[in-house]
Amino acid sequence: MHTKDSATKKILKYVAMSGGIAVLSLAAPLLPLQLAKAYIRGKRFERRAFLRDVKRLQSRKLITFREYADGKAEITLLQDGKQKVLSGNIAQITVKRPKKWDGVWHLVMFDIPKTKNRARDALRHKLRDIGFYQIQKSVFLYPFPCEKEIELLGAYFSVRDNIVMMRVSGFEGEEKLKRHFKL
Repeated sequence: MHTKDSATKKILKYVAMSGGIAVLSLAAPLLPLQLAKAYIRGKRFERRAFLRDVKRLQSRKLITFREYADGKAEITLLQDGKQKVLSGNIAQITVKRPKKWDGVWHLVMFDIPKTKNRARDALRHKLRDIGFYQIQKSVFLYPFPCEKEIELLGAYFSVRDNIVMMRVSGFEGEEKLKRHFKL
């Protein structure tokens, strides 16, 4: 991976983790350590390199950038930037299997409008790919906590408002699914 690309990805990820808007100081850089590391050369923060990469992201319409007179700057993640950040995470998404199952099932249901057919089909495919058990067309079950992963998928496919998650302690026929998941 080219270092220029990894630095710009760090900017996008940092702004995404900040809720989509990051205010930072460019004067005495109070950038978070992970982000600042990408721009430190010879124990010095490379402000020009950082600004060059920010401008590149802005020209690609992934972020907006405003610099203030007091040395602070505001970076806002735009929709295309969110998609870019999420797309890298979606391909590698998995749900960690804890050593011991807590006995709680995680039910994921969705009712996605016909106008978003592609998103619905892609979500279904990804849930099956991760290992969720499909009970009905839009109802999936998983034995381990998966809220973060569902949040990420819902955000990526822009259907989070159409997804409902429930925790279920037991149901008829669960023995079959315990065998399926090797619990």
